[in-house]
Amino acid sequence: MSAEIVLEKVASLPSLSDNVKKILNICDDPNSSFSDLVEAIKTDPLITINILKAANAKEYGFKEDITDIAQAVVMFGMISIKGFVISNFIQSLEETDLSPYNLDANSFIHIVRKQNAFVANWYHQDKKILNTLFMLSHLMEIGKIILSNVVIETSSQKLFADHIKETKTLQEMTKMEKEIFDLSHEEVAAILMKKWGFSPKIYNPLQYISTPYQSPKQYRRETLILHVTKLIINAHNFDRKQNLTAAIAIVKKHRLRPESFVTAYKQLQKSA
Repeated sequence: MSAEIVLEKVASLPSLSDNVKKILNICDDPNSSFSDLVEAIKTDPLITINILKAANAKEYGFKEDITDIAQAVVMFGMISIKGFVISNFIQSLEETDLSPYNLDANSFIHIVRKQNAFVANWYHQDKKILNTLFMLSHLMEIGKIILSNVVIETSSQKLFADHIKETKTLQEMTKMEKEIFDLSHEEVAAILMKKWGFSPKIYNPLQYISTPYQSPKQYRRETLILHVTKLIINAHNFDRKQNLTAAIAIVKKHRLRPESFVTAYKQLQKSA
Protein backbone atom coordinates (compact mmCIF):
# COMPACT_ATOMS: atom_id res chain seq x y z
CA MET A 1 0.00 0.00 0.00
CA SER A 2 1.26 3.53 -0.67
CA ALA A 3 0.52 7.14 0.21
CA GLU A 4 -1.04 7.56 -3.23
CA ILE A 5 -4.08 5.50 -2.21
CA VAL A 6 -4.57 7.59 0.92
CA LEU A 7 -4.09 10.86 -0.97
CA GLU A 8 -6.66 9.74 -3.55
CA LYS A 9 -9.06 9.01 -0.70
CA VAL A 10 -8.54 12.48 0.78
CA ALA A 11 -8.91 14.09 -2.65
CA SER A 12 -12.21 12.27 -3.16
CA LEU A 13 -13.74 13.78 -0.03
CA PRO A 14 -16.12 16.66 -0.79
CA SER A 15 -15.48 20.26 0.12
CA LEU A 16 -16.91 21.68 3.30
CA SER A 17 -20.68 22.05 3.10
CA ASP A 18 -22.18 25.52 2.69
CA ASN A 19 -23.59 25.46 6.21
CA VAL A 20 -20.27 24.39 7.75
CA LYS A 21 -18.54 27.21 5.84
CA LYS A 22 -21.18 29.63 7.11
CA ILE A 23 -20.65 28.54 10.71
CA LEU A 24 -16.86 28.79 10.41
CA ASN A 25 -17.12 32.24 8.81
CA ILE A 26 -19.34 33.43 11.65
CA CYS A 27 -16.83 32.11 14.21
CA ASP A 28 -14.01 33.98 12.44
CA ASP A 29 -15.90 37.24 11.97
CA PRO A 30 -15.27 39.65 14.87
CA ASN A 31 -18.46 41.50 13.95
CA SER A 32 -20.70 38.44 14.22
CA SER A 33 -22.78 37.68 17.30
CA PHE A 34 -23.63 34.61 19.35
CA SER A 35 -27.17 34.78 17.99
CA ASP A 36 -25.80 34.60 14.42
CA LEU A 37 -23.88 31.46 15.34
CA VAL A 38 -26.77 29.86 17.21
CA GLU A 39 -29.15 30.39 14.28
CA ALA A 40 -26.62 28.87 11.83
CA ILE A 41 -26.07 25.83 14.06
CA LYS A 42 -29.81 25.28 14.51
CA THR A 43 -30.20 24.73 10.76
CA ASP A 44 -28.13 21.53 11.12
CA PRO A 45 -29.82 19.12 13.56
CA LEU A 46 -26.86 16.71 13.64
CA ILE A 47 -24.37 19.42 14.63
CA THR A 48 -26.84 20.69 17.22
CA ILE A 49 -27.28 17.25 18.76
CA ASN A 50 -23.55 16.52 18.87
CA ILE A 51 -22.67 19.86 20.49
CA LEU A 52 -25.36 19.30 23.15
CA LYS A 53 -24.09 15.77 23.77
CA ALA A 54 -20.57 17.10 24.22
CA ALA A 55 -21.75 19.88 26.54
CA ASN A 56 -23.34 17.27 28.81
CA ALA A 57 -20.41 14.85 28.67
CA LYS A 58 -18.70 14.38 32.03
CA GLU A 59 -15.29 15.18 30.50
CA TYR A 60 -16.12 18.90 30.31
CA GLY A 61 -17.34 19.05 33.89
CA PHE A 62 -20.20 21.53 33.46
CA LYS A 63 -22.24 21.44 36.64
CA GLU A 64 -25.71 21.74 35.14
CA ASP A 65 -27.59 19.96 32.38
CA ILE A 66 -27.41 21.89 29.12
CA THR A 67 -30.48 21.49 26.93
CA ASP A 68 -30.34 24.66 24.85
CA ILE A 69 -27.84 25.11 22.00
CA ALA A 70 -27.47 28.82 22.84
CA GLN A 71 -26.35 27.88 26.33
CA ALA A 72 -23.84 25.38 24.90
CA VAL A 73 -22.40 28.00 22.55
CA VAL A 74 -21.93 30.42 25.45
CA MET A 75 -20.25 27.71 27.55
CA PHE A 76 -17.82 26.65 24.84
CA GLY A 77 -17.29 29.98 23.09
CA MET A 78 -17.54 30.81 19.40
CA ILE A 79 -14.02 29.80 18.41
CA SER A 80 -14.21 26.51 20.29
CA ILE A 81 -17.35 25.56 18.38
CA LYS A 82 -15.24 25.34 15.21
CA GLY A 83 -13.60 22.14 16.43
CA PHE A 84 -16.94 20.46 17.07
CA VAL A 85 -18.23 21.47 13.64
CA ILE A 86 -15.19 20.25 11.68
CA SER A 87 -14.97 16.97 13.62
CA ASN A 88 -18.69 16.36 13.13
CA PHE A 89 -18.46 17.08 9.39
CA ILE A 90 -15.57 14.65 8.88
CA GLN A 91 -17.41 11.92 10.76
CA SER A 92 -20.50 12.52 8.61
CA LEU A 93 -18.50 11.99 5.39
CA GLU A 94 -17.20 8.54 6.15
CA GLU A 95 -18.59 5.64 8.11
CA THR A 96 -16.89 5.79 11.49
CA ASP A 97 -15.73 2.18 11.33
CA LEU A 98 -12.52 2.12 13.33
CA SER A 99 -12.39 -1.65 13.70
CA PRO A 100 -8.92 -1.79 12.05
CA TYR A 101 -7.68 0.16 15.10
CA ASN A 102 -9.69 -2.05 17.49
CA LEU A 103 -11.94 0.92 18.32
CA ASP A 104 -15.67 1.56 18.09
CA ALA A 105 -17.27 4.92 17.35
CA ASN A 106 -18.26 5.61 20.97
CA SER A 107 -14.77 4.89 22.29
CA PHE A 108 -13.30 7.13 19.62
CA ILE A 109 -15.60 10.06 20.49
CA HIS A 110 -14.89 9.54 24.21
CA ILE A 111 -11.12 9.78 23.66
CA VAL A 112 -11.44 12.92 21.52
CA ARG A 113 -13.59 14.58 24.17
CA LYS A 114 -11.10 13.69 26.92
CA GLN A 115 -8.21 15.12 24.90
CA ASN A 116 -10.20 18.25 24.12
CA ALA A 117 -11.34 18.80 27.71
CA PHE A 118 -7.82 18.22 29.05
CA VAL A 119 -6.36 20.86 26.71
CA ALA A 120 -9.15 23.28 27.69
CA ASN A 121 -8.47 22.76 31.41
CA TRP A 122 -4.71 22.99 30.95
CA TYR A 123 -4.63 26.21 28.88
CA HIS A 124 -7.84 27.93 29.99
CA GLN A 125 -5.86 30.96 31.20
CA ASP A 126 -4.22 31.55 27.82
CA LYS A 127 -7.12 32.47 25.55
CA LYS A 128 -4.86 33.45 22.65
CA ILE A 129 -3.45 29.95 22.18
CA LEU A 130 -6.46 28.07 23.61
CA ASN A 131 -8.67 28.89 20.63
CA THR A 132 -6.24 27.14 18.29
CA LEU A 133 -5.55 24.27 20.69
CA PHE A 134 -9.24 23.62 21.26
CA MET A 135 -9.79 23.11 17.54
CA LEU A 136 -6.61 21.08 16.99
CA SER A 137 -7.36 18.71 19.88
CA HIS A 138 -10.62 17.81 18.11
CA LEU A 139 -8.65 16.74 15.03
CA MET A 140 -5.68 14.77 16.41
CA GLU A 141 -7.29 11.36 15.90
CA ILE A 142 -9.50 12.15 12.90
CA GLY A 143 -7.04 10.76 10.33
CA LYS A 144 -7.71 7.29 11.74
CA ILE A 145 -11.20 7.41 10.23
CA ILE A 146 -9.73 7.89 6.75
CA LEU A 147 -6.99 5.29 7.18
CA SER A 148 -9.50 2.79 8.57
CA ASN A 149 -11.69 3.25 5.51
CA VAL A 150 -8.67 2.74 3.24
CA VAL A 151 -7.84 -0.50 5.07
CA ILE A 152 -11.42 -1.75 4.70
CA GLU A 153 -11.82 -0.68 1.07
CA THR A 154 -8.56 -2.40 0.08
CA SER A 155 -9.43 -5.56 2.07
CA SER A 156 -6.26 -5.16 4.12
CA GLN A 157 -7.80 -5.87 7.52
CA LYS A 158 -5.65 -8.92 8.25
CA LEU A 159 -2.42 -7.18 7.32
CA PHE A 160 -3.30 -4.20 9.47
CA ALA A 161 -4.50 -6.39 12.37
CA ASP A 162 -1.18 -8.23 12.41
CA HIS A 163 0.67 -4.93 12.68
CA ILE A 164 -1.67 -3.47 15.31
CA LYS A 165 -1.14 -6.55 17.46
CA GLU A 166 2.60 -5.80 17.60
CA THR A 167 2.16 -2.09 18.35
CA LYS A 168 2.89 -1.18 21.97
CA THR A 169 3.74 2.55 21.95
CA LEU A 170 2.67 5.73 20.18
CA GLN A 171 6.04 5.79 18.42
CA GLU A 172 5.45 2.26 17.16
CA MET A 173 1.97 3.29 15.99
CA THR A 174 3.42 6.11 13.89
CA LYS A 175 6.15 3.83 12.53
CA MET A 176 3.60 1.15 11.63
CA GLU A 177 1.33 3.61 9.82
CA LYS A 178 4.25 5.03 7.86
CA GLU A 179 5.40 1.54 6.88
CA ILE A 180 1.94 0.68 5.54
CA PHE A 181 0.69 4.02 4.19
CA ASP A 182 3.83 6.21 4.08
CA LEU A 183 1.75 8.58 6.23
CA SER A 184 0.68 8.79 9.87
CA HIS A 185 -2.95 9.44 10.77
CA GLU A 186 -1.90 12.89 12.02
CA GLU A 187 -0.30 13.73 8.68
CA VAL A 188 -3.50 12.63 6.95
CA ALA A 189 -5.49 15.03 9.16
CA ALA A 190 -3.06 17.83 8.24
CA ILE A 191 -3.42 17.08 4.50
CA LEU A 192 -7.21 17.21 4.83
CA MET A 193 -7.10 20.55 6.65
CA LYS A 194 -4.81 21.95 3.96
CA LYS A 195 -7.18 20.69 1.24
CA TRP A 196 -10.04 22.55 2.92
CA GLY A 197 -8.08 25.79 2.97
CA PHE A 198 -7.18 26.06 6.64
CA SER A 199 -4.13 28.09 7.65
CA PRO A 200 -0.65 26.68 8.42
CA LYS A 201 -1.28 27.31 12.14
CA ILE A 202 -3.86 24.51 11.92
CA TYR A 203 -2.28 21.91 9.64
CA ASN A 204 1.35 22.36 10.70
CA PRO A 205 0.91 21.43 14.38
CA LEU A 206 -1.24 18.45 13.35
CA GLN A 207 1.41 17.22 10.95
CA TYR A 208 4.13 17.10 13.63
CA ILE A 209 2.31 15.81 16.72
CA SER A 210 4.30 12.56 16.72
CA THR A 211 7.57 14.37 15.95
CA PRO A 212 7.20 17.72 17.76
CA TYR A 213 10.87 18.68 17.59
CA GLN A 214 10.72 18.55 13.80
CA SER A 215 7.95 21.15 13.66
CA PRO A 216 8.66 24.75 12.55
CA LYS A 217 9.63 26.83 15.59
CA GLN A 218 6.62 29.14 15.31
CA TYR A 219 4.34 26.13 15.86
CA ARG A 220 6.55 24.25 18.33
CA ARG A 221 4.65 25.15 21.51
CA GLU A 222 1.26 24.06 20.11
CA THR A 223 2.79 20.86 18.75
CA LEU A 224 4.41 20.01 22.09
CA ILE A 225 1.14 20.62 23.96
CA LEU A 226 -0.74 18.29 21.61
CA HIS A 227 2.06 15.72 21.82
CA VAL A 228 1.90 15.75 25.64
CA THR A 229 -1.89 15.45 25.55
CA LYS A 230 -1.67 12.42 23.31
CA LEU A 231 0.97 10.83 25.52
CA ILE A 232 -1.33 10.77 28.52
CA ILE A 233 -4.67 10.34 26.68
CA ASN A 234 -4.56 7.99 23.74
CA ALA A 235 -6.98 5.52 22.26
CA HIS A 236 -4.84 2.47 22.93
CA ASN A 237 -3.89 2.76 26.62
CA PHE A 238 -0.19 2.42 25.90
CA ASP A 239 2.20 2.40 28.88
CA ARG A 240 0.58 5.11 31.00
CA LYS A 241 3.31 5.38 33.64
CA GLN A 242 6.10 5.72 31.09
CA ASN A 243 4.09 8.17 28.98
CA LEU A 244 3.21 10.31 32.00
CA THR A 245 6.89 10.52 32.97
CA ALA A 246 7.78 11.60 29.43
CA ALA A 247 4.92 14.13 29.39
CA ILE A 248 5.97 15.72 32.69
CA ALA A 249 9.57 16.01 31.48
CA ILE A 250 8.41 17.90 28.35
CA VAL A 251 6.11 20.18 30.35
CA LYS A 252 8.91 21.11 32.76
CA LYS A 253 11.60 21.51 30.09
CA HIS A 254 9.52 23.84 27.94
CA ARG A 255 7.63 25.53 30.80
CA LEU A 256 4.24 24.58 29.42
CA ARG A 257 2.21 25.90 32.34
CA PRO A 258 3.33 23.11 34.73
CA GLU A 259 1.04 24.09 37.62
CA SER A 260 -1.98 24.24 35.35
CA PHE A 261 -0.91 20.91 33.83
CA VAL A 262 -0.99 19.26 37.26
CA THR A 263 -4.45 20.72 37.95
CA ALA A 264 -5.75 19.53 34.56
CA TYR A 265 -4.29 16.06 35.14
CA LYS A 266 -5.96 15.80 38.56
CA GLN A 267 -9.26 16.81 36.95
CA LEU A 268 -8.70 14.11 34.32
CA GLN A 269 -8.17 11.50 37.03
CA LYS A 270 -11.25 12.71 38.87
CA SER A 271 -13.48 12.46 35.78
CA ALA A 272 -12.18 8.94 35.14
